[in-house]
Amino acid sequence: MRRLNSTLDPQILEDVFRFICEYDRQFGYSPTLREVADACYMSRPNMYRYLDQLVAQDRISRDPGIARGITLITPCPDE
Repeated sequence: MRRLNSTLDPQILEDVFRFICEYDRQFGYSPTLREVADACYMSRPNMYRYLDQLVAQDRISRDPGIARGITLITPCPDE
């Protein structure tokens, strides 16, 4: 298993997770990768690094090749 970059900003990581949670809560399905990148003001390659970290933390899972393939594993924090 490859080691993920530990230089990721923990606050941005939480912002990405929070966005996915809020989107799922609002619409009933997960956002696309483009929607995550746009909402979090980051490039797609950078967004993949943050999603990979969330996967490594068992907070989300991803289904490659599926437009809305993000699945929440960890319960979202209550607002």
